[in-house]
Amino acid sequence: KEQQLGREMLEIACFFSIRCKDIAGFERHVTQLKMYYSDQHGSSAEGQKLLILGLFILHLLSADRIGEFHTELELIPVDDYENPLINQPILLERCLMEGNYAKILEAQKDVPHAYYSFFMERLIDTVRLKVGTSLERSYEHLPSKEAAAMLMLADVPALQQFAAKENERKAREESDDSMGDFTPSLTRRAPVGLVRWEVGSDGKLYFKRTAQKQLEIPALDLMVNTIGYATDLERIV
Repeated sequence: KEQQLGREMLEIACFFSIRCKDIAGFERHVTQLKMYYSDQHGSSAEGQKLLILGLFILHLLSADRIGEFHTELELIPVDDYENPLINQPILLERCLMEGNYAKILEAQKDVPHAYYSFFMERLIDTVRLKVGTSLERSYEHLPSKEAAAMLMLADVPALQQFAAKENERKAREESDDSMGDFTPSLTRRAPVGLVRWEVGSDGKLYFKRTAQKQLEIPALDLMVNTIGYATDLERIV
Protein backbone atom coordinates (compact mmCIF):
# COMPACT_ATOMS: atom_id res chain seq x y z
CA LYS A 1 0.00 0.00 0.00
CA GLU A 2 2.86 2.40 0.74
CA GLN A 3 4.35 1.74 -2.69
CA GLN A 4 0.96 2.29 -4.33
CA LEU A 5 0.49 5.54 -2.43
CA GLY A 6 3.97 6.71 -3.39
CA ARG A 7 3.33 5.89 -7.04
CA GLU A 8 -0.03 7.67 -7.07
CA MET A 9 1.50 10.76 -5.45
CA LEU A 10 4.22 10.92 -8.11
CA GLU A 11 1.65 10.47 -10.89
CA ILE A 12 -0.35 13.38 -9.51
CA ALA A 13 2.90 15.37 -9.29
CA CYS A 14 3.53 14.67 -12.99
CA PHE A 15 0.12 15.99 -13.96
CA PHE A 16 0.53 19.01 -11.70
CA SER A 17 3.92 19.78 -13.29
CA ILE A 18 2.31 19.76 -16.73
CA ARG A 19 -0.41 22.14 -15.55
CA CYS A 20 2.29 24.43 -14.16
CA LYS A 21 4.40 24.00 -17.33
CA ASP A 22 7.26 22.80 -15.13
CA ILE A 23 9.23 20.60 -17.54
CA ALA A 24 12.14 19.98 -15.15
CA GLY A 25 9.73 18.87 -12.44
CA PHE A 26 7.90 16.58 -14.86
CA GLU A 27 11.14 14.87 -15.89
CA ARG A 28 12.18 14.47 -12.27
CA HIS A 29 8.89 12.86 -11.25
CA VAL A 30 8.89 10.49 -14.25
CA THR A 31 12.40 9.35 -13.36
CA GLN A 32 11.19 8.47 -9.87
CA LEU A 33 8.07 6.77 -11.22
CA LYS A 34 10.10 4.42 -13.41
CA MET A 35 11.37 2.67 -10.28
CA TYR A 36 7.81 1.96 -9.18
CA TYR A 37 6.78 0.76 -12.62
CA SER A 38 9.75 -1.61 -12.85
CA ASP A 39 9.27 -3.02 -9.32
CA GLN A 40 5.51 -3.51 -9.47
CA HIS A 41 3.68 -5.87 -11.80
CA GLY A 42 0.06 -6.52 -12.66
CA SER A 43 -2.68 -4.30 -14.01
CA SER A 44 -3.68 -3.10 -10.54
CA ALA A 45 -0.14 -1.85 -9.91
CA GLU A 46 0.41 0.00 -13.16
CA GLY A 47 -1.90 2.93 -12.47
CA GLN A 48 -1.37 5.66 -15.06
CA LYS A 49 1.78 4.01 -16.45
CA LEU A 50 1.04 4.16 -20.17
CA LEU A 51 -0.28 7.71 -19.91
CA ILE A 52 2.83 8.88 -18.07
CA LEU A 53 5.22 7.07 -20.43
CA GLY A 54 3.32 8.32 -23.48
CA LEU A 55 3.54 11.88 -22.20
CA PHE A 56 7.24 11.44 -21.47
CA ILE A 57 8.21 10.22 -24.93
CA LEU A 58 6.04 12.96 -26.47
CA HIS A 59 7.93 15.45 -24.32
CA LEU A 60 11.26 14.12 -25.63
CA LEU A 61 9.96 14.35 -29.19
CA SER A 62 8.72 17.91 -28.69
CA ALA A 63 12.17 18.86 -27.37
CA ASP A 64 13.80 17.33 -30.48
CA ARG A 65 15.64 14.81 -28.29
CA ILE A 66 15.26 12.03 -30.85
CA GLY A 67 18.01 9.79 -29.48
CA GLU A 68 16.46 9.75 -26.00
CA PHE A 69 13.02 9.24 -27.55
CA HIS A 70 14.15 5.97 -29.16
CA THR A 71 15.95 4.87 -26.00
CA GLU A 72 12.80 5.30 -23.90
CA LEU A 73 10.63 3.71 -26.59
CA GLU A 74 12.73 0.55 -26.51
CA LEU A 75 11.99 0.20 -22.78
CA ILE A 76 8.25 0.05 -23.44
CA PRO A 77 6.88 -3.44 -24.28
CA VAL A 78 6.09 -3.82 -27.99
CA ASP A 79 2.57 -5.02 -27.10
CA ASP A 80 1.84 -1.52 -25.78
CA TYR A 81 2.76 0.19 -29.05
CA GLU A 82 -0.81 -0.19 -30.32
CA ASN A 83 -2.21 1.66 -27.34
CA PRO A 84 -3.23 5.17 -28.50
CA LEU A 85 -1.28 6.72 -25.63
CA ILE A 86 1.95 5.25 -27.01
CA ASN A 87 1.02 4.95 -30.65
CA GLN A 88 0.45 8.65 -31.26
CA PRO A 89 3.99 9.73 -30.27
CA ILE A 90 5.35 6.94 -32.49
CA LEU A 91 3.33 8.15 -35.47
CA LEU A 92 4.29 11.76 -34.77
CA GLU A 93 7.98 10.86 -34.74
CA ARG A 94 7.53 9.16 -38.10
CA CYS A 95 5.84 12.27 -39.52
CA LEU A 96 8.61 14.45 -38.11
CA MET A 97 11.31 12.34 -39.76
CA GLU A 98 9.40 12.35 -43.08
CA GLY A 99 8.82 16.09 -42.94
CA ASN A 100 5.06 15.56 -43.01
CA TYR A 101 4.32 18.56 -40.82
CA ALA A 102 0.71 18.91 -41.96
CA LYS A 103 -0.18 15.63 -40.25
CA ILE A 104 1.45 16.82 -37.04
CA LEU A 105 -0.74 19.91 -37.14
CA GLU A 106 -3.83 17.74 -37.72
CA ALA A 107 -2.88 15.46 -34.81
CA GLN A 108 -3.06 18.45 -32.49
CA LYS A 109 -6.84 18.37 -32.88
CA ASP A 110 -7.14 14.69 -31.93
CA VAL A 111 -5.07 13.88 -28.86
CA PRO A 112 -5.64 10.68 -26.81
CA HIS A 113 -5.66 12.65 -23.55
CA ALA A 114 -6.03 16.29 -22.53
CA TYR A 115 -2.52 16.45 -21.07
CA TYR A 116 -1.06 15.69 -24.51
CA SER A 117 -2.14 19.13 -25.74
CA PHE A 118 0.65 20.89 -23.83
CA PHE A 119 3.40 18.83 -25.45
CA MET A 120 1.69 19.00 -28.84
CA GLU A 121 1.99 22.79 -28.72
CA ARG A 122 5.69 22.42 -27.92
CA LEU A 123 6.05 19.96 -30.81
CA ILE A 124 4.42 22.45 -33.19
CA ASP A 125 6.95 25.05 -32.00
CA THR A 126 9.77 22.59 -32.76
CA VAL A 127 8.34 22.01 -36.23
CA ARG A 128 8.19 25.77 -36.82
CA LEU A 129 11.86 26.07 -35.89
CA LYS A 130 12.75 23.33 -38.39
CA VAL A 131 10.69 24.98 -41.13
CA GLY A 132 12.16 28.36 -40.26
CA THR A 133 15.70 26.99 -40.52
CA SER A 134 14.89 25.62 -43.98
CA LEU A 135 13.37 28.94 -45.09
CA GLU A 136 16.31 31.07 -44.04
CA ARG A 137 18.71 28.72 -45.80
CA SER A 138 16.65 28.72 -49.01
CA TYR A 139 15.52 32.33 -49.38
CA GLU A 140 16.79 35.86 -49.04
CA HIS A 141 13.17 37.00 -48.72
CA LEU A 142 9.64 35.80 -49.47
CA PRO A 143 6.06 37.13 -49.13
CA SER A 144 5.00 37.41 -45.49
CA LYS A 145 1.66 35.67 -46.06
CA GLU A 146 3.36 32.68 -47.68
CA ALA A 147 5.91 32.52 -44.87
CA ALA A 148 3.12 32.60 -42.27
CA ALA A 149 1.34 29.72 -44.04
CA MET A 150 4.54 27.65 -44.25
CA LEU A 151 5.17 28.22 -40.54
CA MET A 152 1.58 27.27 -39.71
CA LEU A 153 0.86 30.72 -38.30
CA ALA A 154 -2.54 32.40 -38.47
CA ASP A 155 -1.54 35.72 -40.04
CA VAL A 156 1.22 38.28 -40.58
CA PRO A 157 1.01 39.75 -37.03
CA ALA A 158 1.61 36.21 -35.70
CA LEU A 159 4.60 36.01 -38.04
CA GLN A 160 5.95 39.27 -36.62
CA GLN A 161 5.72 37.86 -33.09
CA PHE A 162 7.41 34.65 -34.18
CA ALA A 163 10.19 36.60 -35.93
CA ALA A 164 10.84 38.64 -32.78
CA LYS A 165 11.09 35.49 -30.64
CA GLU A 166 13.31 33.83 -33.24
CA ASN A 167 15.70 36.79 -33.23
CA GLU A 168 15.87 36.68 -29.44
CA ARG A 169 16.58 32.94 -29.47
CA LYS A 170 19.34 33.32 -32.06
CA ALA A 171 20.93 36.16 -30.10
CA ARG A 172 21.00 33.98 -26.96
CA GLU A 173 22.54 31.07 -28.87
CA GLU A 174 25.21 33.30 -30.41
CA SER A 175 26.01 34.64 -26.95
CA ASP A 176 26.37 31.07 -25.64
CA ASP A 177 28.61 30.15 -28.56
CA SER A 178 30.85 33.14 -27.94
CA MET A 179 31.35 31.82 -24.39
CA GLY A 180 32.63 28.51 -25.74
CA ASP A 181 29.49 26.39 -25.45
CA PHE A 182 29.91 23.72 -28.14
CA THR A 183 27.65 21.00 -26.71
CA PRO A 184 27.41 18.22 -29.37
CA SER A 185 23.97 17.70 -30.84
CA LEU A 186 22.34 16.98 -34.16
CA THR A 187 20.38 20.21 -33.77
CA ARG A 188 23.26 22.36 -32.58
CA ARG A 189 25.99 23.51 -34.94
CA ALA A 190 29.11 25.57 -34.56
CA PRO A 191 28.34 29.29 -35.02
CA VAL A 192 27.83 30.29 -38.65
CA GLY A 193 26.69 33.88 -38.22
CA LEU A 194 23.39 35.34 -37.12
CA VAL A 195 20.38 35.40 -39.46
CA ARG A 196 17.90 38.04 -38.34
CA TRP A 197 14.26 37.93 -39.40
CA GLU A 198 12.55 41.16 -40.40
CA VAL A 199 8.97 41.58 -41.58
CA GLY A 200 9.10 44.55 -43.93
CA SER A 201 6.39 47.10 -44.63
CA ASP A 202 6.39 45.90 -48.25
CA GLY A 203 4.74 42.62 -47.25
CA LYS A 204 7.90 40.51 -47.35
CA LEU A 205 9.87 38.55 -44.76
CA TYR A 206 13.61 39.24 -45.02
CA PHE A 207 16.46 37.09 -43.75
CA LYS A 208 19.36 39.41 -43.01
CA ARG A 209 22.67 37.63 -42.54
CA THR A 210 25.67 38.78 -40.57
CA ALA A 211 29.23 37.86 -41.53
CA GLN A 212 29.69 34.10 -41.82
CA LYS A 213 31.96 32.42 -39.31
CA GLN A 214 32.19 28.85 -40.41
CA LEU A 215 35.22 29.47 -42.66
CA GLU A 216 37.23 30.57 -39.64
CA ILE A 217 36.98 27.20 -37.86
CA PRO A 218 36.08 24.47 -40.38
CA ALA A 219 37.92 21.77 -38.43
CA LEU A 220 36.05 22.58 -35.21
CA ASP A 221 32.72 22.67 -37.07
CA LEU A 222 33.41 19.22 -38.49
CA MET A 223 34.46 17.85 -35.10
CA VAL A 224 31.36 19.18 -33.30
CA ASN A 225 28.98 17.71 -35.89
CA THR A 226 30.78 14.36 -36.01
CA ILE A 227 30.69 13.98 -32.22
CA GLY A 228 27.02 15.01 -32.24
CA TYR A 229 26.15 12.35 -34.82
CA ALA A 230 28.05 9.67 -32.91
CA THR A 231 26.40 10.63 -29.60
CA ASP A 232 22.85 10.50 -30.98
CA LEU A 233 23.49 7.28 -32.94
CA GLU A 234 24.84 5.62 -29.82
CA ARG A 235 21.64 6.52 -27.95
CA ILE A 236 19.52 5.01 -30.71
CA VAL A 237 21.56 1.81 -30.99
